[in-house]
Amino acid sequence: MFVNDRLAPGLVEIGLPPHDVYYTAYGDVPQIMVVLDVPDLAALQDVLASRRWQELKQELSQYIEDYQERVVKANGDGGFF
Repeated sequence: MFVNDRLAPGLVEIGLPPHDVYYTAYGDVPQIMVVLDVPDLAALQDVLASRRWQELKQELSQYIEDYQERVVKANGDGGFF
């Protein structure tokens, strides 16, 4: 419920629409990974510093363990994931 009702709309609201979502059923890797496509580093830094992003992460922390963020430069188009 939280992901569909609060997290996904909140990400779209702050300019981080989900690009892909991966679920791993086996192995010692992250179970769920969400890929967010952002056009440039400045926009990403603004969003990650925003109060709304902090609120979403705090709410998300009620449902998950071992949360991690990673910023990766995309190949080709110059965007960031």
